[in-house]
Amino acid sequence: MMSELQRFDADFVVLTEVTRSNLDDLRWSLNCQGFGHIETTCTESSSKNSVLVASKFPLTPKVEEIPPADTERWLAVEIPSLALNVLAVHIPASTDKDGKSRKGRLWDEVIKYAQLHRDQRVVLLGDFNTGLQEDTEGTPLAFSDRIRILRLEKYIDAWRSLNPKRREYTWYSTPPRGAKPKGFRLDHIYASRAISGQIGHAEHDHSVRLTKLSDHSIVWADIALGG
Repeated sequence: MMSELQRFDADFVVLTEVTRSNLDDLRWSLNCQGFGHIETTCTESSSKNSVLVASKFPLTPKVEEIPPADTERWLAVEIPSLALNVLAVHIPASTDKDGKSRKGRLWDEVIKYAQLHRDQRVVLLGDFNTGLQEDTEGTPLAFSDRIRILRLEKYIDAWRSLNPKRREYTWYSTPPRGAKPKGFRLDHIYASRAISGQIGHAEHDHSVRLTKLSDHSIVWADIALGG
């Protein structure tokens, strides 16, 4: 996976399924690629999939904006030299016993964050486990209305803004035997209105999914922020 990332010559990377078993190797590989600033929600005591961000610019974790639940799936940072706020998320797909969806709760936190920072330079990115009708081959997953709320708050879907008619998917379901997998575009990069005009390019790289290095495709965007 690290050799795949190296091809993009990125300044900022988000990984959403980091565990203690692969954290040390990831840190070493990212450091070797020039990512001198790494933050993660992965802890010594947790075996859960966690989020990691790696940057070539100094960054500061925004600990005051941590949600009350699923904290390992949320990492908010600021890059002072770019006057940029970044929220990396891995929204869950499951529900819990109290009948209120974990997915819905974390989506609510994303919306709160987006509304709080909507007039600032902001990037929201990660695995949102959600897609609109035009981004699915089947029934859209729950809480696609939250994506519409992001649109109302003037957040721009980087890939869709440059590819208004294309249909591509970043994840495919595992169907019953004999059935065809269905595609979903679940992984997104959103830019606030303050920087939406600086999106130069956005694409999916499906090679890691096709070679089974990951079950998701890579999403990348070129956003000119200075620095």
